[in-house]
Amino acid sequence: MIRSGSNRSVATVAAELRAAFPNTPFLALGQTVFWDEPMKAVLRQVLDRNGLGGKMVVGVHDTDYFAKSPVRLPGPGRFVPMAHNDGTTKSLWSAAGELSTLFGSETFPSRHEYVRYGVPIHRLASGSNMGEQAFVDSVTEAWGWRGLVYTGSSDRIVHALKLSDVSQGMLEMLGWGFDEAVRQIVPGCCQNEARNTADILLGYCRDFCAEHPDQTLSDLFQFILPRIYSLLLGYSPDNLEVTCTAHLLRLTPETAHLPRFQFVDLFLRPETHAVAVDAYNRVVEGSEIYTLDRFGAGALPFDCFVPGKGRGTLRLTKRVLFIETRNPIAIPLDSPITSIHELAAVLTSRLGNHVTLVGKAVSLVSMLAREFIFVFNEEGSMYVSRTRQMNDILAAAGADIAMHPILRIQYHTWDALSVARSTLRPTAHLASTFGRVTIPAAEFGGQWTNVIEEQKALCDQLSRLRKPLELMGFLQERDPAGVWDELSAKYIEARKQLTNLRGEALAVQQALQADYGKLRLLKSRSQAAQRDSGIHFRSVSEWTPAEVARRAAFHGEIEAVRKHQKIVCQDIERMRQRREELERGESAAAARAVLRNIELQAEMARLELVRNACLTIDGLTHTNHRPSAWWLPVVDKSGAWFQKIAETAVAYTQPLAT
Repeated sequence: MIRSGSNRSVATVAAELRAAFPNTPFLALGQTVFWDEPMKAVLRQVLDRNGLGGKMVVGVHDTDYFAKSPVRLPGPGRFVPMAHNDGTTKSLWSAAGELSTLFGSETFPSRHEYVRYGVPIHRLASGSNMGEQAFVDSVTEAWGWRGLVYTGSSDRIVHALKLSDVSQGMLEMLGWGFDEAVRQIVPGCCQNEARNTADILLGYCRDFCAEHPDQTLSDLFQFILPRIYSLLLGYSPDNLEVTCTAHLLRLTPETAHLPRFQFVDLFLRPETHAVAVDAYNRVVEGSEIYTLDRFGAGALPFDCFVPGKGRGTLRLTKRVLFIETRNPIAIPLDSPITSIHELAAVLTSRLGNHVTLVGKAVSLVSMLAREFIFVFNEEGSMYVSRTRQMNDILAAAGADIAMHPILRIQYHTWDALSVARSTLRPTAHLASTFGRVTIPAAEFGGQWTNVIEEQKALCDQLSRLRKPLELMGFLQERDPAGVWDELSAKYIEARKQLTNLRGEALAVQQALQADYGKLRLLKSRSQAAQRDSGIHFRSVSEWTPAEVARRAAFHGEIEAVRKHQKIVCQDIERMRQRREELERGESAAAARAVLRNIELQAEMARLELVRNACLTIDGLTHTNHRPSAWWLPVVDKSGAWFQKIAETAVAYTQPLAT
């Protein structure tokens, strides 16, 4: 009996699966051999050491599009490694061409995280000499990760991607990743061993590319995959078949009977077609995955890859079979297609016997789980929950849903490093968070979880530091030999100078207010004199000398007030200039510049702490479950690290239908 869920030893779960499905092979598919895919060698070792037997089919998932850059570059299309960040390359999607050097991860500190932990990221960016966009790209960049992307405009399928096109970029990226990894091992015997192992891996790739320029990236990966298995296991395993999706799902009249194509029949047979289409649409609705109506009439959740023509959605109407490649393919039908055998016959007769039928994201697992036990790492495949929902709907409608469960394996990568004998010289952010420039691998393995908790607490503490002097005091406590006490004193002095200047400016402002009061009184006097003068003028019927003298007195009063107003206005202008000098003059500007520069230094120090913390927390957590397999023989040629991972790995099964 198979127990689903609950983490147990890989040996226990594998034994149950072998007993329940003795003739079913395990299937491990991945897009790149230079990430976590070869870690599934853990299962091969467990099967071999425990005498459980069982075939493993390991392959390259090569029917997806190769990654394209969101930025178009001039000139002919080419392949370049790109970093990932929360700026220019935020939307970068990489498939089949990604690489993380030792401790590297695609995870990056986002702008949101910086703000969350008190970093004024936008203020720092706007004041940066490198430009706002370049600053954001730099401080949010993932460390130690590169994605190889195509910078042209056409769609490239991995299976058809010639090494003559992609090898230069691929080898450049591999050289970078291996060099960075070797640099993080202390010179001496272990670094020499690391360099030798890295050179072996790079040599495999260089030689294959040089000798087979007309073969594809998928061919290179299929060549490398069993060699990484052998490096990890320490022997060349039997019962290991290497393949790729394009071959595994090649549909011909000779392969149409295979269980992997039975799921497709549910969408072709008239009695189950409507139920199957409805089930698919229901589980993808509201997600980023399109419902089938978005692809056109008769669309099915399967794509056809046709060599030389590309990949596109399969659409079936009563009269025409469509494949929505860039230049759509239309095949007239003599009668509607109602089975996988009829579909295979039509495709082969019109397009040849190299057409691959691959399920879209939610359907692919259901296709292959009819024939294989899928092996996933802990975080592999984000669509399985929707696949299970679809299968449950189909089963409830009476469809035959007979699928093997998924086997998921969870690694404890960094805990297992405790058995390695290398001394590490980790990159700057880890040296900072671990507080050491070099650290024995065993100590790294024993400390990493504590370091993560410390960094989480540090980020929480940083988020509560709102005042510059509080931040500088905190920074000085962390680095007693630092400059923060000196900068704090300068900051206090500059702030005191500004306070004094503001005090003088306030006194001037008060004098100004008094003069403004005088002006108001003078204005009232002037208005009263003018009013009285007018009344007098209108009331006089005979201009005697006395009346003339009286009128002259009114004019004298008005002129005297005007002269007084002019004097007060001149005084106001002088005081305004004085206030401006106090508030915005050289002394104030210099003091503000001191404050601003010190605040920016402190905030940049906060940013560096947050960046180091985020790279450590997210990077180590992610790579603990999904390490790049080639790290293991590079860091520990003895194989002890891999052996420990295999011993401590746990597994569980995940049914694909309730």
